[in-house]
Amino acid sequence: MNSYYYYLEDSRQWFWWSGGWRKTNDGRRYPAVNIVILTEVSFDYVFGRKPLTEPPQDSSPGTVISIKDMEEWQSRWDNSARYNKLLVYAFYDKNSTLSKAMDKLLEKLAKQYKGKADFCKLDVDNFEFLAGLCGVEGAYPTFVLFKTCKQVGKVVGLKDDELERSIERALN
Repeated sequence: MNSYYYYLEDSRQWFWWSGGWRKTNDGRRYPAVNIVILTEVSFDYVFGRKPLTEPPQDSSPGTVISIKDMEEWQSRWDNSARYNKLLVYAFYDKNSTLSKAMDKLLEKLAKQYKGKADFCKLDVDNFEFLAGLCGVEGAYPTFVLFKTCKQVGKVVGLKDDELERSIERALN
């Protein structure tokens, strides 16, 4: 069973589907398994109202994208929604000693999977709710993989081989 979350841009609020849309700020803990994140743009692609297409070869920059705020997150999310493309989110704590090692790994993978996946860094201090939604709980970095707006993998910690295997599984 999927857990659906909807980000409403106008009000900058999150909603959760449980027999009807509910605000997520009601103090409840939400399931972090099989999550599907929706926006106004991605909704039609997730539910098949608009067809998915393969991403153009030059659609991934081949570098790591550092996302600073929800507007930038939504723009990136909406752009990838129409493609059958993998998004790899690296949630990190800017004070972590592993940040530099994570950066090297992400740069290598971004080049390796150019055109197939986007690699994005998100500081947990700026994306606390989104991190919680994805099941990120204090172990940094945590890598969360999405395809067609659905979470398809998660790797906790700096585990190069495990992350690469997860990416390969998600792409095949």
